[in-house]
Amino acid sequence: HFFSKGWYEVTPPTMVQTQVEGGSTLFELDYFNEKAFMTQSSQLYLETVVPAIGDCFCIMPSYRAEKSRTRRHVAEYTHIEGEFGFISFEDLLELLEDMVVDVCERAMTLAGSEIQLLNPDFTPPKKPFLRMTYEEAIKYCNDNEIYKDEATKTKFEFGDDITEKPERKMTDAIKRPIFLIKFPRPLKSFYMQPCHDEPNLTESVDCLVPGVGEIIGGSMRMHDYNQLMEAYKINGLDPSPYYWYTDVRKFGTCAHGGFGLGLERFLCWVLGRDHIREVCLYPRFMGRCTP
Repeated sequence: HFFSKGWYEVTPPTMVQTQVEGGSTLFELDYFNEKAFMTQSSQLYLETVVPAIGDCFCIMPSYRAEKSRTRRHVAEYTHIEGEFGFISFEDLLELLEDMVVDVCERAMTLAGSEIQLLNPDFTPPKKPFLRMTYEEAIKYCNDNEIYKDEATKTKFEFGDDITEKPERKMTDAIKRPIFLIKFPRPLKSFYMQPCHDEPNLTESVDCLVPGVGEIIGGSMRMHDYNQLMEAYKINGLDPSPYYWYTDVRKFGTCAHGGFGLGLERFLCWVLGRDHIREVCLYPRFMGRCTP
């Protein structure tokens, strides 16, 4: 799919000194007496490549030190990421929609009988995907007895994170892929572009599918230097390790956006697998790092 679109493949480093998705899920290591981390995402590196070569992607391992044993979390996974220049938020949604549909159709053409053997009910999704804002999702959950806390029947309020179980329950009830869009800024990463008409929200998207929940996270990225410097400050980040990332805004970039797709979650959806470890060769999760 990517090569048919004329996108370039790049191979960013996996040992880094910056965070992308929050410091609490970083694997730290001693890199020749310097503090370094296993990468959470190659996104920042892809952003620096866009001004030079245009639309690009990578298929690389990413690492999350999440102390989680849910059926969709592992500590090491295959991360398919892409970044695209000179696009709008709606362009990004259409790119993601086209990618998911095309890849599913190609998979069915190449291995449809094997997929049907494992997941007889699977059919490639149809465009367009349902667009649902974060605010609409909060209302949907509250209107349909999908609770923030099932035990206490606590309802969601604006600003709450919609966690895995209610997110999956909502998606399973709707029975089709959903683009959940425009999350509040405090719920998303520092680099995400605020909405022009609602600056407390972000031009962000999670793609949710039945049986799994989130398989893709994406957004438009901040491309203004002063705005990015303010974002570092708001999020309590020292900008100095990000000098190479910030310089792209200083010396020339464009409106751009991108995504990250967890391959194992995508496989769980297509193959109808209940647990992510079923689609991993030697899965890594809390308490297991062998063989």
